[in-house]
Amino acid sequence: MFARKLLRENKTLRLSYVLKRYLEGITVAGVKPSRTSFQPLPKKKPGNFSYIYNFLAGNTDKEIFIYPEQAASRDKFYEWLDPIKTYISSCTDKTDRKQVLDQLRELEVFRTHIDEKYFGLNLSDTESLILVETLSNIPWLGTYIVKNHIVPVKIISKYASERQKQEFLPRIISGELTPTLCIFENDLGTNIKSIKSYIMPCNESSWFLNGQKMYVINGVNANLFLVFAKNLFTGSNQISIDSFSLLLVESNCGGINCTDIYDTIGRHEIPVCTIKFTDTLVPTENIIDKPGNALNILLECLKPGQQSIAGRSISLLRNFTNLLIPDILNIRLFDRDLYKLDITNKILGEIMFSLYTMESIAYLTAGLRDQYENPSVDIEQVITEIYCTNKCLQSIKAGLQLVGVHGYTNNKKYVQVLHDALAITTMDTNNLDGHIYAASAVLVSVVKDMCDHILKKRNFLQYPMYNIKHGLFTGYTVKIDSAHIHPALQDCITPLEVAINNFRDAVETIFVTTGSQSVEKYTDLYRMSEILTEMYAIFANVSRASRSYSIGAPNSDVEKNLIFRATFTSSYKINLITEELKVGPIFNCDNVYADFMNTVYQQRKYPVEHPLTKTY
Repeated sequence: MFARKLLRENKTLRLSYVLKRYLEGITVAGVKPSRTSFQPLPKKKPGNFSYIYNFLAGNTDKEIFIYPEQAASRDKFYEWLDPIKTYISSCTDKTDRKQVLDQLRELEVFRTHIDEKYFGLNLSDTESLILVETLSNIPWLGTYIVKNHIVPVKIISKYASERQKQEFLPRIISGELTPTLCIFENDLGTNIKSIKSYIMPCNESSWFLNGQKMYVINGVNANLFLVFAKNLFTGSNQISIDSFSLLLVESNCGGINCTDIYDTIGRHEIPVCTIKFTDTLVPTENIIDKPGNALNILLECLKPGQQSIAGRSISLLRNFTNLLIPDILNIRLFDRDLYKLDITNKILGEIMFSLYTMESIAYLTAGLRDQYENPSVDIEQVITEIYCTNKCLQSIKAGLQLVGVHGYTNNKKYVQVLHDALAITTMDTNNLDGHIYAASAVLVSVVKDMCDHILKKRNFLQYPMYNIKHGLFTGYTVKIDSAHIHPALQDCITPLEVAINNFRDAVETIFVTTGSQSVEKYTDLYRMSEILTEMYAIFANVSRASRSYSIGAPNSDVEKNLIFRATFTSSYKINLITEELKVGPIFNCDNVYADFMNTVYQQRKYPVEHPLTKTY
């Protein structure tokens, strides 16, 4: 009696008691929490910091703008990772899926993204990127660890109650539970108005869940569904428009059926399916936060940049190049070695540079998250995903065209790689969403600094002297403090400064011309996002190459020469896109395309006649 009273009144003691019970339970299940433990992560610096916002405003700081050192400096992490690398390299196409997952669970991979408080390993973002990159050597496995572990675990860890974490996280580690996220209905878009699933009260302690979720990753094998549903108002038959709940639904809740199983291209081991819930009884204690309080959680899940795509894309493209190069060395064209042709070197060089840049921006973004307590890196994450997905697919297509028929008929691995790249760019991310989100967020920041100037430019008659003066002394002069860049790469900062100033000029031109309607010009937003992506890539590459050259890393001289020349090429691309923004829809053909497509939409087909059609 006394013990129960003590546990009831002492929260700390009660938590320790509960954790001890779970520790004993998962040890029986095969998990050994004391088997591996890392030293604590380095203390993060205070600050709410964004690369993009700062260098667009010219606010650069020597300490902040140094390429981040390897945050995964914990020696034990690499010791722990080595057996995983060895096992992954030993797997073949015929290795059974269950065998792979069981072995990785034994190697404690499923402890990685869970806090140490719940017997996890609590990896840093950089360590997580390294792990995903390693596991993605088996492409379906990289997707599995993201979709059926990292994403749902992050949601539970961030938003679930203490009791829910204690109940579900250890069971995920042990393999008792395989979680998956259930959001989409009717289509794969991000329109929350399409969500029709709902919950209604059953009694004081439970709710009925009804509806169906489409495109559920690995829903066939999952037994813990994180379901977003609308709330049915108590005492009425109306569904709230913006009242969403997030439920932790176990498969034993009843009324759960898996239908429409799709054997997706490139991901046979983790099929996509539809999950139907019919009067599924969910305990109130399994609702995260409170019923109707999950709208912000839903919006965060739908936000671009949250799918850990960079590591998978990097691994996919690196494996493709390792497969491609030996074949290139053995192919002859026009009775000459293919690898000796200048066009071959150009195509392969662009592929290698894309891979280099993917690594640069991915580890820069992860490093920022590890260094600062509250880094504002949402834009950087979106840009990273956009760049990695697009460059991965473009590079693979270019490489396949280089090897020709050999890549299509003699090696199934080439076709598999192409399918995997397509899966990342279609199932895992929406490029249009990402571009619009990144450009819109940056515009809000840039225009705040320019709003007074734009107001005066749009009202010439009210501010004649201001406009005359600005007409004589036009342009921006953003300067970047490059003291932290190696002297051999100092000249790379100049084209970046020119690009930033031209970008700000273009934003001014657009807002002066179209005003608030600018945010609805999605083609212009797309162009702005491309510029931001190129600028971020330039800075990441220059910072990385400067660090490599300064410490004397192997092949750093080749790296320095590559970045020095590639920076000017990227700057040239930025200037071309900037000119398209400045000249407007009449001269950049946006209006022409819109008029042509109006005809297409009206006729619902390609409207132009065959070139040999006769009218006489």
